[in-house]
Amino acid sequence: MITTQPLNKTVNPGETAKFTVKASGTAPLTYQWMKNGVVIPGATATSYTTPPATAADTGSLFSVTVTNLAGSVTSNSAKLTVRTPPAIISQPANQTVKAGRTAKFSVSATGSAPLGYQWMKNGLTITGATKASYTTPKTVAGGNGALFSVLVSNPAGSVTSNSALLTVK
Repeated sequence: MITTQPLNKTVNPGETAKFTVKASGTAPLTYQWMKNGVVIPGATATSYTTPPATAADTGSLFSVTVTNLAGSVTSNSAKLTVRTPPAIISQPANQTVKAGRTAKFSVSATGSAPLGYQWMKNGLTITGATKASYTTPKTVAGGNGALFSVLVSNPAGSVTSNSALLTVK
């Protein structure tokens, strides 16, 4: 009888995941772990640690069959989720505005949620600019030539966009 089922796991690429089961019954108990229903050679303990995970492993199902002389039982399947690091799909574009107007910079990114955003002006963090787009305050001539970029991050990693040029006329 399985007393504690293996639990779903979420890891970053390159990390391992450890699945564990607890069972009771007349000794000796033997264990055989499976990935997507296929036996994993040598995985015959109460727990199984995966090799370093890749994106291709996401959605894989891990279960274990526990056997003794009286019979066998198979656990529920535990799902492995591998987070996807952020990637920028659409870079922020250069903006040209008249003095006194605002400029809006936007980025489009993919990756496992939650995605975090931090905009920067000339490499310095802009306080409170933490969305997929950033609208400047009203521009002044002295802001001409400023460079805006954004750091996109999640638990699996981070990526910085290209810099977009602000031209103030």
